[in-house]
Amino acid sequence: MTDEVIQVKVTPVLKVVMAALVLFALATSWFVVRWYLGNTIAENLPPDQSQLATAELAVRMAPQDPLPHWRLGNLISTELHSDQIPRVVAEYEKAVSLAPNDYRFWMDLGGALEQAGDTANAEKAMRTAVKLAPAYAFPRWHLGNLLLRIGQFDNGFAELRRAGEANDQLQPQLFNLAWQVNRDDFAALNAAVGNVPGTRAEFAKYLAARGKFEDALRVWNSLSAEEKKNNRSAADSMVASLAKEKRYTQALQLWNDVAPAESVKTQLGQFTDPGFEGGVINTPGVIFGWQLPSIAQVQISVDPSQGHSGSRSLKLVFQVRESLEAINVTQLIPVEPNTEYDFECYYKTEKLTSISTPFIAFEDASDGSRVATSEPAPNGESDWQRLSVSFKTGPKTEGIKLIINRAKCDSDIPVCPIFGTLWYDDFNLKTRK
Repeated sequence: MTDEVIQVKVTPVLKVVMAALVLFALATSWFVVRWYLGNTIAENLPPDQSQLATAELAVRMAPQDPLPHWRLGNLISTELHSDQIPRVVAEYEKAVSLAPNDYRFWMDLGGALEQAGDTANAEKAMRTAVKLAPAYAFPRWHLGNLLLRIGQFDNGFAELRRAGEANDQLQPQLFNLAWQVNRDDFAALNAAVGNVPGTRAEFAKYLAARGKFEDALRVWNSLSAEEKKNNRSAADSMVASLAKEKRYTQALQLWNDVAPAESVKTQLGQFTDPGFEGGVINTPGVIFGWQLPSIAQVQISVDPSQGHSGSRSLKLVFQVRESLEAINVTQLIPVEPNTEYDFECYYKTEKLTSISTPFIAFEDASDGSRVATSEPAPNGESDWQRLSVSFKTGPKTEGIKLIINRAKCDSDIPVCPIFGTLWYDDFNLKTRK
């Protein structure tokens, strides 16, 4: 079989067309490669002093790509003197002309225009960014800040509020700005934050953390009962702030606003869960509830089978062979200042044996001073017995702490054991008439 050679006759015109196609392909390839290199360089600028030069190279390699212009504008604004702001504006303007639908380029152009003193066009650029990304927080945030700086406070805070609603991480900054601008005008301060319940609850928390308790409570009390319960985490933080400052009456109000059940609500001058029927024991956030510590050689618990009037009581079982420094069962009770109170409870013992048995004491929660102490529980066996003491609160006292404790034995007694069981129940506090 013989090989056949096919000859194609190429006319001069076809040669020109083919050459043109090859040249076009080469030119297109070179443009694409330049664009790709410029874009890649812009996205991966080296973290060293050659960043600016590299960014300029990226612009030369891909002059029709918006990204290199944007990155170059960013670098000029951060690395060069402020007198170079016209170059920054020019690069951002080129970026937005090449990609008019990218909100980032408009947002940065707005910032650069403001630096250049052109606040009118800066506002237009910022509003364009917001229009392109209406659900995003940062375009509104930057627009809001610009409006504040040019004196448009109502419009500025409106944008900042919407930014804070889109991104709750911005809320503390919103509160800071509102406080800086309107700290002497509570009505304006309140209006700046807006009417969204969650935001208002967080703002109340912000005010409480800064010691502005009266204003914090005004904001908090503008919420409905349901809105308060839906913002319990803010209330818990405010309760902690108030308690830290010994403002127990106000802390009580907030706690009752969000208490999950009637059994854990507290009244002024009353114990929380006085008969241990509600199970309010070591409950996180319940600053007025029972606090039962864990102590080696002492079992402290609620006895479900023994009670003075109900079915439950506090039970302490002692098996201490050497020494016991403290018991420290406590409850904080909100009280009225400069008021006389009568306290009573009931106790029961079984084989209680020690030279130092437990007693009940009351301390002023504002300074830790002792205001009353009961007689120690008797040794041996006893059925339910009434125990009572009286005391008067100080002129600024808002809280009294009950403590079940044990006196230290004499220093010349190295071993001070205690054995047996002790129950307490039906704690009650009454204002003396």
